[in-house]
This record gives sequence, structure tokens and C-alpha cells, in this order.
Amino acid sequence: MTESIVLAVFAAMLVAGIAAGVPIVWILVAGLALFSGYALKQGHSVREVAHMAGSGMKSVRDVLILYLIVGMMCAAWRASGTIPYTVSVCASLMTPPIFILMTFLACCLMSTLMGTSTGTAATMGVICMTIASAMGADKVLTGGAILAGSFFGDRMSPMSGSALLVAGLTKTEVTKNVLRMAKTAAVPFALTCLIYAAFGFTTQHASSMPQMASIFSRSFHMGWVLAIPALAIVVLSLMRVPVKKTMLASLVLACIICIAVQGVAPQDLPGLLIFGYTSTDRTIASMLDGGGVLSMMNVASIILVSSTYSGIFDGTGLLRGVCSKVWELSKRSTPFLGVLVTSFIANCMACNQTLSIMLTDQICRPTEGTGTALALDLENSAVVLAGIIPWSLSCVAVLSFIGAPSTSVVFACFLYLLPLWTLLISYAVHHDKSFVKKTPGQLLGLTTDDVAQPAQLPLAA
Repeated sequence: MTESIVLAVFAAMLVAGIAAGVPIVWILVAGLALFSGYALKQGHSVREVAHMAGSGMKSVRDVLILYLIVGMMCAAWRASGTIPYTVSVCASLMTPPIFILMTFLACCLMSTLMGTSTGTAATMGVICMTIASAMGADKVLTGGAILAGSFFGDRMSPMSGSALLVAGLTKTEVTKNVLRMAKTAAVPFALTCLIYAAFGFTTQHASSMPQMASIFSRSFHMGWVLAIPALAIVVLSLMRVPVKKTMLASLVLACIICIAVQGVAPQDLPGLLIFGYTSTDRTIASMLDGGGVLSMMNVASIILVSSTYSGIFDGTGLLRGVCSKVWELSKRSTPFLGVLVTSFIANCMACNQTLSIMLTDQICRPTEGTGTALALDLENSAVVLAGIIPWSLSCVAVLSFIGAPSTSVVFACFLYLLPLWTLLISYAVHHDKSFVKKTPGQLLGLTTDDVAQPAQLPLAA
């Protein structure tokens, strides 16, 4: 009973705090105080509670380091011209009949390179919406395509904070997770492309197209060499180089291009990497400004505070009752259905992708037999569902950046098709365990890890 009251109070704090505009990190600090108080009431000492919180923080240490590297990379990619060049190339390929489809594909590419939905929205998303306005394209459809494409890479880029977080929580390798995610996403991706192509060919457009290359050429020396830092990410990831080394290599290459091609003074690089890129051109500034270590401080603080919850939950057994309910649902149906329902509720309640991922992981950990299977479940549920909850911070941020209406979430097709397709796969696997060895299962990247029996759920205290 006490556990239910504590969780209800926390949920009420989240809802009330977000409604009142309180920064999420301060709500989480209040939640930490609440859960610490519960632990103390159970009879744990202050030292024991501190140890619980510290053990949770240790689990995300590597993730935080990677976040800082990503922040520096985002700044360096902007200053080197890597992002402007990519945006220019993508914009040049867009024609009215396939505009919605190309918007989705361009945002998929950008989000995979950048590893962030908000960064994609602030760059390629802004560009695509600008082009949509010039062409007279439907802003609701365009917004849906941008939203879906932005979360495509947010889910499966080796640079993505959510992908790194999931890998850290499940103790899996991010590169292997990405390969499995790519295989399970193939069918939803193809269906999404067909849907957006159909939308494009049934909608009337004007023919005017803004010239992005000429806009960016005012501030950058343009050329194929600017794509090298992005290509390094792709090549090194395919070679299965550890993600930290991959990102550091891309960062170094981007810094070299900053100095050698764009004329950035070497003494200015530290400030650029810490504070982010800023342009003196107002048009370019609205699209490119950002990145840097400081840009990651908010999400890093959210991860740091919320990570303490897992240690306290483990030490006190606070979530055992909830885990039991999810366990029962998973046993009656499939593990993924339990994860899907939990992640949906967590996203609705927390309004924050990071916290939703961590809560879903904590609650659903007993439902799958391996971290590999759980990692795929989390990526195909908690990560993408954050994009279709209209009041979720992740969704609000993307739609706010591009100036799209909230109804755009209806047309973020990929974010609906992926969980539904994964649910079908889950039913196939858990009703026929030999499916993983058959050709369809092999093509989907399934292994014996996906049918491993979970450990028995510990008895509730």
C-alpha cells in the first residue's frame, strides 16, 4: 500500500510540476527526496541510501562521458560545415511530388548522423519546413514526416543519447544493438516510405525551391571534404570500432576541417566545443546555432539524478508490485507487450524520454531473459513513443523548432508502425521459439537471446 502511495505522489509531482513549468530536473530532485525518505522509513541508514543512489549513478557514468563527446561533435560539425553541406545536398534532391518522402528520408539521414531528434529538427527540420512553406506543402504532413525522421536516428544512431543510454542500462554493445534495430525496422521503414510517397503524389504543390547551398556558402567554404566527419561515423561503425573511439575520431576530423578549411583559429576551438557554434548570419544562426558541452548539461543532469532512482528501487524493492503486474501481463501474452504498455504509461506520466527509458528498464527487466532482447524492446517502444505523446518534452521540442501543429503526431507513421511490427514479431517468436532459426527470423536479426527464459521474478517483500 505504501509503495502505491509513494508512486502516486511521484506521478502527481511530475504532472503538477510540468503543468506549472518547473524544470524537469528539479522535479526529479524532489522525487529523489521522496524515494530517499521512503528508504529511510524502511529502516535503511542515510549511508545505505547514499550508497544505493551512488550505485545507480555509476551505471550511467560511461553514458555521461559519451554525451559530452556528442555535445562537442555537434558543435564541431556545425562549425566545420559538415551539417550545412549535408543539408544542402539533401535540399537539392527534393522535388514537389516526392517532397514529403524526401523530407522523411532527409531527416532520417540527419538524425542518424547527429543522433538527436531535437538537433535534427533544428537543422534539417527547419529547412524542410521552410521549403514546405515556399512550395505550399501541407504543414501537418510535413511536420509528421519530420517528426518520424527525427526519431528514426534518435533511436538507432550510434551517436544517439538514447541508444547509448539503453546500451548502458542493458549492458549491451551499441553497435550490435544498432544492427538489430536496422533489421527490425526495415518493414516499418518501407511502409512509411510508401505512405509518404502516396501523400506526395496526391497533394498539389507550387514549384519554388529555396537554394540552400547559396545560403550556406555565405559563411562556409563548401565541398565534399566537409562530409568526411560524417562518413567517418558510418565507416567506423560498420567496422565495429568502439563508439567512443568512433566519435572521438569524427570530432578530431571535424576540428581539423574547422581550422584547415573554414579558417577557425585554433585558440577558438576550446570555446567552440564548450559553448557551441554561433553564426553572425541571422538566417544561418536560426538553423545552425547550438551544440557544445554546455548544450548537454540539462540532459546530463536529468540522467544523473534519475539514475539514482534505479539504485534506490533495487535496494528498497519499491517497484516489485509493478514488476509483478508487468510480469503477469508478459506471461499471458509476450514480453514485448509488457514493455510496450509500461513504456507508454511511463512516457505519458514522465513526459521525458530519458526518465521513461530508465523507468521502463527498471520495471521490465525481469520480463526478458537477456539484455540483448530487452535493449531491442526498449528501442522499439520507450524511445520512439516519446515522439507521439503530444505533451512529451521530446515531441514538444521537435514541433516547436519547426513550427508544426501538434496534429502532426498523427502522421508520424514510422513511430506507430515500428512498435506494432515489433509486437507481431514478438508474438511469432514466443508462440514458436524455432522462428528465430527460420529464414524470416534470421532476416530480422533474431537470435536465441530473443527466446531465452527470464529469471524468476523475486517474491514481493
